[in-house]
Amino acid sequence: MAQAEKREVFGVGIDKLFDVITRYEDYPKFVDGVNSIQVERKGPGHARVTYQVSMMKDFFYLLDHREDRENRVIEWTLVESDLFKKNTGRWELRSIGPNETEALYQLEVEFNIPVPGLILNRLVKGNLPSMFKNFEKQAKKT
Repeated sequence: MAQAEKREVFGVGIDKLFDVITRYEDYPKFVDGVNSIQVERKGPGHARVTYQVSMMKDFFYLLDHREDRENRVIEWTLVESDLFKKNTGRWELRSIGPNETEALYQLEVEFNIPVPGLILNRLVKGNLPSMFKNFEKQAKKT
């Protein structure tokens, strides 16, 4: 099992960042490794999303997302995957100015195949800085 946590200040307003994070169908445009997304909305504040991803191999995972716009929290849990045994996480956003948002990202994953620690850390923690930059860049575009 691997865990990651990252806190960073984004130079963008909280509503823009929340919207970019919850617009899952746009992820293939700016999130490295995401090939396609299928989104099924289950009502306000809830989405079921299938991710088709390429990172050393092609795999999929299906997540249930809970989107709490009032508290600026997005959480997810794994429903099904051909690679993950566990994939849970959350974004917590906090406005610290008109165009500044502090974001806390937490992730916990477990694979259903043995993965060496070095590769696991690279997959889980190594991609976070570029992922954060891509989310900020996308939010500034909108």
